[in-house]
Amino acid sequence: MRRSSRRALETALGALVPLLVLPVSAPAQGPLSLARLSLVEQKVELAKSGAKWQAAVEGGPLQIGEALRTGPEAVARLELPWMALTLGPSATMRFPDEFLLSAVLEGGRAVVEARGRDALKLIAGDAEVRGRGRAVVRRQGQATLVTCLEGRFYVTGNESTVTLNAGRGTVAVDGRAPSAPAELPPAPSQDLWPGRDPVYVVPGAPVELRWQADSAAYQVEILPVGSDVVLIQRDLAAPPARIALPWEGAFRWRVSSRDRRGLEGAPSADGLIAVDAP
Repeated sequence: MRRSSRRALETALGALVPLLVLPVSAPAQGPLSLARLSLVEQKVELAKSGAKWQAAVEGGPLQIGEALRTGPEAVARLELPWMALTLGPSATMRFPDEFLLSAVLEGGRAVVEARGRDALKLIAGDAEVRGRGRAVVRRQGQATLVTCLEGRFYVTGNESTVTLNAGRGTVAVDGRAPSAPAELPPAPSQDLWPGRDPVYVVPGAPVELRWQADSAAYQVEILPVGSDVVLIQRDLAAPPARIALPWEGAFRWRVSSRDRRGLEGAPSADGLIAVDAP
């Protein structure tokens, strides 16, 4: 995302115009174009198998056989004709050049959104994730953590499958069957600041986000008002969070709790941030 007020305002109003996606199409000569990189924020790189990593370009295509990785504070969003994938910081995802289309999450956090049709199969270690709705998939060491926020997802590992409805999660450790569906931690709801009354800051000035809860960890997201496109995502051990927004515009923030297993719950209510140059 470019650091201009015009670009920020266009993002903030993005819900008014449907996001463009590239159709799956094969050029006459060349690899298959799978998706469009609709958001590249901070350091995001692309590479073909065995090739050197190169800077990803916002609006550019991602092709079958390529891998995508994000830097420590980066976010990337991929738009496919029937679904979207958002990668958080320090994540790596590959799209193998194979007969059956799939994505491989090698590390980090990915949000899967597929409300009209089943999502692309997502592989993480020994686990396979399928379904429809909205899910969070994390790959941590030898474990895959899956949270279903909307719809229904299926997690298969070690020849065993569990079904996740909204509000349930599972942990699939390599070589073991996924754990039984578990209730997710509640969303933080106390002393959220800023709340519905927005706080005003100048571009680049950190804003302190506060809440009260008793969870093992948290994750915070910053989004434009009127859009579900995540611009900033952070994992935190405890509040508060100090985050600087470099763009002008109207934004919202939300926080989710994570339990001791690492499973992530539903997000809190939105708080509002207005960023305006003096």
